Amino acid sequence: MGSQGEKLICVVGATGNQGGSVARRFLAAGFRVRGLTRNPTSPRAQELVSRGAEVVQANLDDPASLDRAFAGANVIFSVTDYWEPFFHPECRKQAEAKGISYRRFAYETEYRHGKNIADAAAKVVDSLDVNGFLVSTLSHAGKCSGGKFKELYHFDSKADVFPAYVEEHYPELAAKMSCIHTGFFYTSFNILPNSYFGKLPDGRVEMAFATDPTKVVPQLAPVDDMGSFTYAVWQMPPGKSYMAAGTNCTWPETIETWSKITGIPASYRQVSPEEMIAACGEPQLGGEITDMFLYTSHPGYDGGMKLLQAEDIRKAGIDCPMTTWEEWARKQDWVAILARLHGNSQ
Repeated sequence: MGSQGEKLICVVGATGNQGGSVARRFLAAGFRVRGLTRNPTSPRAQELVSRGAEVVQANLDDPASLDRAFAGANVIFSVTDYWEPFFHPECRKQAEAKGISYRRFAYETEYRHGKNIADAAAKVVDSLDVNGFLVSTLSHAGKCSGGKFKELYHFDSKADVFPAYVEEHYPELAAKMSCIHTGFFYTSFNILPNSYFGKLPDGRVEMAFATDPTKVVPQLAPVDDMGSFTYAVWQMPPGKSYMAAGTNCTWPETIETWSKITGIPASYRQVSPEEMIAACGEPQLGGEITDMFLYTSHPGYDGGMKLLQAEDIRKAGIDCPMTTWEEWARKQDWVAILARLHGNSQ
């Protein structure tokens, strides 16, 4: 433990998948952990308290609450959420009142949250470790695609802040920042059951995306591995960009592994954008998701960037355990999962 027992990490979204994983890993490493959440009395917040974390109330729309929460921080972990405002009924009403799509409204919300985090972090830059600003982000689809994808909002809302806004406005903070891109979550089938595990009349299962079947994609177990990966990144020099992934493989290889584990015949089919949009159930969700799967074909989910992965961290002599898709999938109760997914999708 050593001097790490005196170090303070402030974790945004400490009760979420990524933030919770980070909080638990840094607690295990002997850090003082201050978790930020809107509701410190929630079961997840109290579970962190029981592990020894300090949990404080903070709201990403309240900059003053972030200033208080970040006081004395040696490390800050930042994560923002596009999908909560996207799906929230009140946000959709506000989008309609503004005369914009709720895709765009969710972009504006996530961008504002990220900007508020960066502004507050810049105020404590002097107390941060040399690699003390660890941010969860994605590639900039608009720039990386040469303007082809102008509305892949849940990518650009992150990248427009981390790193663009930080680099432009806070060079000292940027010098202490590491950007952690996250791969496709292993759990994303919960949002897209028909696309991940479509049930065919003969009992077979079909994975159907708009992505080129030869394209390798990064995939991640966020609850299991985001903490371990972020802790490993903290030990690296600052100013680098990473892809958090436990497995890199094509979608046909993904479903082949799943078929081997479950014994259920399954295959992959590349579908048209129109078919994928229809499978998502509503046009704006379908548009956002389908753009992501098309972007994954070219220039790639990582935007064609040269991002470091766990293997590169290990080559630097730093432990960085990750969970493969096969390891994760073998632990799941697929009979129960499929019953729930297919029940919801009928």
